Amino acid sequence: MPRTVPNDPAALETALAERLEAEGALLAASLAAATVWALAGLLGRGATSRDVLLPLAHLGRIEGAPLAELIRLAGAEPRAVGTVRDCPEAELARALADRPAAALLLVDPELPEVVAPARFLWLAREADVPSLLLDPASGRWTAWLDGGASLVLLDARALAGVEGGILVGGATAIAACRAAEAASAACRAPTALRTALAAALAAREEGQGRGAQERTGGDGGERGGPAGAGAGAQKVEQEARGQGREHRADRAE
Repeated sequence: MPRTVPNDPAALETALAERLEAEGALLAASLAAATVWALAGLLGRGATSRDVLLPLAHLGRIEGAPLAELIRLAGAEPRAVGTVRDCPEAELARALADRPAAALLLVDPELPEVVAPARFLWLAREADVPSLLLDPASGRWTAWLDGGASLVLLDARALAGVEGGILVGGATAIAACRAAEAASAACRAPTALRTALAAALAAREEGQGRGAQERTGGDGGERGGPAGAGAGAQKVEQEARGQGREHRADRAE
């Protein structure tokens, strides 16, 4: 029988984290709001610098808002590295050695991949700099978290067909975002969005429950033994990839 998805903020975020197989998750009013909230949280972890490092090629817009302005709204300053076509690893490593407050990368097929996300995360981890990946729709958040990302931002529309932004990450980074009181109050999802997301997740749980019963003939057990660890997140990732392609097609129209 599918689980009931709660609607109150803390319980919904706990259910969302479980579904995404992450240590923690937060629901923001939009992807732009999630960006501000995430950066405010990372800056609040005792950073001495206010710089947020990112490739120059990615200094564009998030949901129509200039990324540079979103960074400033979080209390930081953008520091761009490289050119519009390239972000040499040596230059990125030198900039990371200056210990910026955070390093930010966008994962979007509409933008040039001037540095591979896995390499970006490795370089940030080696420099002990918190890293933030904005990955609206690829469905690879577990790979980025496993690779060392402090936080990954997802588009709730790609994940569940609901407008909003989702922050996923480790318990320490999520706690830092919750502790950023001004950003939390301004960026957290309103009640209507939480209600819509809870309903969307509940509908997916119900649909997946019916599908499992049909595959097993109603005996409640998967043929061939129980699903392997991570199967839930893999299912959500597959759905996110499919809906992400639809989302990008909508934006192109």
